[in-house]
Amino acid sequence: MARIVFKVEPTTKTMSQIIKGVRTEGSKKWAGRAMAHAATISKEIGAMLVKNFNNTAVAKALRGYGSEDLRAHLGLSDSTANALVDGMGDLIRSSVRLLSRGGGTTVGTRVSLRIQAIEKDWSNYLNLPGAQYISSPSNITIPVVKWLLMDPTIDVGAAAYQICFLGDDQKIDARIQRVSRSGRAIMLSLATLGGGGGYVLPAIISGQAGQNFIELALGQKGVAAEAAKILMKKVR
Repeated sequence: MARIVFKVEPTTKTMSQIIKGVRTEGSKKWAGRAMAHAATISKEIGAMLVKNFNNTAVAKALRGYGSEDLRAHLGLSDSTANALVDGMGDLIRSSVRLLSRGGGTTVGTRVSLRIQAIEKDWSNYLNLPGAQYISSPSNITIPVVKWLLMDPTIDVGAAAYQICFLGDDQKIDARIQRVSRSGRAIMLSLATLGGGGGYVLPAIISGQAGQNFIELALGQKGVAAEAAKILMKKVR
């Protein structure tokens, strides 16, 4: 019995339409699966970002684990410094959002991760414990968070002052123990000390002038790759 075989050869335009359709529908399904696990994915990525943040040299120094006594330099008690770091971590954790948005007929639906805490004015961070305070009796406002996150070169008139640490002088020691927030250092005017010089923020901050340690930590390539792994693990 004779057979007739038909061979269908789609045109280039037809193949392009098929590929585009598969890509669009596949993208939509993938995005749907990702969004179904959005809460879990956001939580895991947030925990990863906080872990990365806590491993920065500045965060460690604020917690008292670094080689630099940053708490004393910034005039923070141990509990306030820890609360400041905890608050920063909480803001990072809560800022992670998994958003789905349409990309048109060409690329279909896309899923994007957005860390909303990275904002221009850092207003939420300015309200954290120890973010800023007025140093008495000099009446100088110490902009701790602005130094850490915005610009370590912000001038507070500290050139006319110097940080004196416990053990520098017995008379100063007594004053430190009486009025110091950290219990280990105090800022005194150069006129009182009878010398020259001036205060300079420790290199752990001033060495990265114009860049803040949260953006540096969360912007590393390894962090983005780890976030992608968490995302893909949930939608396989």
